[in-house]
Amino acid sequence: MPVFEYKALNAKGRAASGVIDAETARDAREKLRHQKIYVTDIKEVRGSMAKREVVKDELGQKKVVVSSELPQIVTYTGTLAIISAGVMLLHLVLRWRSQPEVAVAGEALEAGLTGIDVAVKIASAIAAGLFGWMILKGKTWALFVTAIFAGIEAALPFYNLVTESNYVMGLLALIYGGLAGMCMISIAKMKDTGADEGNDKVQSLREVSAFTRQLATLIHSGIPLAQALTACIEQAESPGMSKTLRHLREQITQGTDFANALETCPGYFNSLYINMVRAGQASGRLDEVLSRIAEYLANQNKLRNKVINAMMYPIIMLTISVLVVAALMTFVVPKITEILIAQKIPLPLPTQILVTISAFMSTYWEILLKGPLVGMFFLQGALQRDSFKLKWDTAKLKMPLVGDLLRKTAVSRFAITFAVLLRSGMPALEALRIVRKIVGNRALQEVIQGVHDSIIEGTDISTPIKKSGVFPPVVGYMIAVGEQTGELEQLLERVAVAYDEEVDISIQRMTGLIEPIMIVFMAVVVGGIVAAVIIPLLQMSTGGMR
Repeated sequence: MPVFEYKALNAKGRAASGVIDAETARDAREKLRHQKIYVTDIKEVRGSMAKREVVKDELGQKKVVVSSELPQIVTYTGTLAIISAGVMLLHLVLRWRSQPEVAVAGEALEAGLTGIDVAVKIASAIAAGLFGWMILKGKTWALFVTAIFAGIEAALPFYNLVTESNYVMGLLALIYGGLAGMCMISIAKMKDTGADEGNDKVQSLREVSAFTRQLATLIHSGIPLAQALTACIEQAESPGMSKTLRHLREQITQGTDFANALETCPGYFNSLYINMVRAGQASGRLDEVLSRIAEYLANQNKLRNKVINAMMYPIIMLTISVLVVAALMTFVVPKITEILIAQKIPLPLPTQILVTISAFMSTYWEILLKGPLVGMFFLQGALQRDSFKLKWDTAKLKMPLVGDLLRKTAVSRFAITFAVLLRSGMPALEALRIVRKIVGNRALQEVIQGVHDSIIEGTDISTPIKKSGVFPPVVGYMIAVGEQTGELEQLLERVAVAYDEEVDISIQRMTGLIEPIMIVFMAVVVGGIVAAVIIPLLQMSTGGMR
């Protein structure tokens, strides 16, 4: 059934827009009229997001894949980010030329901009241009960083506009504020189309799991695939999922194979999902495979939520700590130290250190805010290199507290994914290729690649896992038992269940240790600030009493 995009007025005369299914534009108008929506413009839309390209897989073999084109708003956002870099440099030049000159002891000294200020602004402009370039390449993280970056740049011009009615600053605030807003819209559009940088992650496990379970039930009841998708569209929770399902239905009605149609929506359906559907179609058990996928995605969502919830508490505590210290150092400490300096009291060493840090934070706050964002850019660039990515992921597995949790989570994901694929009738080699993409850690991926190569050479699965030093030894021994008894799938499922329980234990242990560590950290930092302020005050009061 065709899909029509419309613009209209509702019963209250307000503008409305959306999409609707209908055989013809006239039928679409009739449907909308019954809903008291009066069309002003309507046109048929088709799924034009998909594009095909030839790429090489992890084994160096060429294959044709389908990816999503970037939404137009994302292209505009990346272009505006690059333009904003030029605006930053232009503003810097104007500030440099208009800064006053102050005569001191007969010598002209330039006041206003310092060398560090100029360096920071130039680095900010370069960073903004690089972020814009990454946005044009479809990197969602660059949109988040650019939104924060633009918000920082818009804050001071907006303040000058409000307090001094400086309309030049108002124009800058409009540019940077508009860029931040476009970044947020672009993030939403990227999620809607599933065009998130071509990775192999499902962006909404809960939504995809619910859809898959509904589709499995409908197909098991004997309903044709296209009609089943129509029913799922009516149950879709988000506009992005609804749009994706409409696109799938259009592909199916045009004669496209279901698995090939899923490839056109990489943000919602990863390689595991697509290959399992392809295996289900080949075996004639699509409904069973879909039920298994739904259960797998639901379990992965639970596991991911466990890890996120475990990390949320320390992140919140650390954020609050940083904000409290920044507020004390930026607003409270300078006022107190001004009083002490005015009284000409000799400052002890802790107070001198505190004054120096406070002055740096007040003067060069821009470095403290933008430095981590620029560092994130270079880190993301370095992570594109396989050698650095391997070292980085290996180091993450060795981190105290967090490393143990990441290792157990990855092992659980490996075991359950491998088991699900084998139960679906997929050959072990193909299953390992898919599992390699799913585990999300380069060190584990290297081990899985070694397992894949060893099978080609005629050896077993367990030996490379035992020798890896990455997988716990018990995993290798359990897989060896499974290979010998012919119950590899069952043993892998037991490994997954065991490590799910280990993840729960690790989470409880980590949160139990982090809480006192954060409390001690807060006490030491805030106590040190208070002590550095109180010591000279006590000296002043003692001197006054004498």
